[in-house]
Amino acid sequence: MNDPSRKNPGLIEKISVLEQKIKELEQMESARKRVEEALRKSEERYRTLVEYATDIVFRTDDTGHFTLVNPAVLRITGYEEKEIIGKHYPTLIRPDMRDEAMKFFGRQFVKGIQNTYSEYPILTKAGDELWVGQNTQLIMENGHVIGFQAVARDITDRKRMEKELRDSEERYRELSIIDDLSQLYNSRHFYRELQMEIDRVNRYGQPLTLLLLDLDNFKAFNDAYGHVEGDQVLLRLGQVVKRCLRQTDSAYRYGGEEFTILLPMTIREDGAVTAERIRTEFKKENFSPVPGKDVRMTVSIGLAQYKTQEDMKAFVHRVDQLMYQGKNNGKDRVCSGS
Repeated sequence: MNDPSRKNPGLIEKISVLEQKIKELEQMESARKRVEEALRKSEERYRTLVEYATDIVFRTDDTGHFTLVNPAVLRITGYEEKEIIGKHYPTLIRPDMRDEAMKFFGRQFVKGIQNTYSEYPILTKAGDELWVGQNTQLIMENGHVIGFQAVARDITDRKRMEKELRDSEERYRELSIIDDLSQLYNSRHFYRELQMEIDRVNRYGQPLTLLLLDLDNFKAFNDAYGHVEGDQVLLRLGQVVKRCLRQTDSAYRYGGEEFTILLPMTIREDGAVTAERIRTEFKKENFSPVPGKDVRMTVSIGLAQYKTQEDMKAFVHRVDQLMYQGKNNGKDRVCSGS
């Protein structure tokens, strides 16, 4: 028989090239299938991880609307999947912090910050509040942000313990600066606050007025009715003082039966009005331990406005001398100085 390849040697070469290309295509197809299988397995592992994760896992589009949530989201928030997909994520956050959250994630979006951590209180479907600590990543496609992906954890217990610790520290701080008897601040705190106010006056030139009060004839009252009743006088004077002050003012038990009051942003004339109000209101109180008997107490008050760059102790001494001037002039009066 005749062999065509002998008559056409180029045919053998073409067949060889064709066979090689077929092998390459088969190898490429095999590689593609391996890649697809690896991708499928990877997606299955990811889906399993997300489905069974105890942490919250979700995705949103670039406007913050949910596109994917795992069962933990539904379990913790109480929503069904159909209720939460398409929902705007910030609407889950406690109303007073929504604007802050939107600014935070908006900054991440605009600046292209790949990963952030944040803590926000969210509201469940039942209206309960819980805190989540959240790692949020940008989802990128062709160099553009197309959404957010987040993994969050319930940190409510931790936030509760932090609050309890802060409250405990605040109570301890208050105990360290509050006078037990009068329930006003103590003298140690007075000097700290006075120095702060003086620094402010010297820096900005704003007025500050100081009042110093002293109970008249308090020793005689204690001798007549006892120290228990005397303690009641101190407590009720503290209550009267509080009623007569603004929120920005502060009152202190300076020592014994002496009290001081700081009036920030107050000129001497206005301070005298406050002092007179305290004097007259306190005089209305009846301290008789015996029903039907009338026992009144009075206070002498000195007051002055701080002079720029005046020494703190000199300022207090000046007001103290004005208080004693009031006592020497008959007690139960307000004495003010320049």
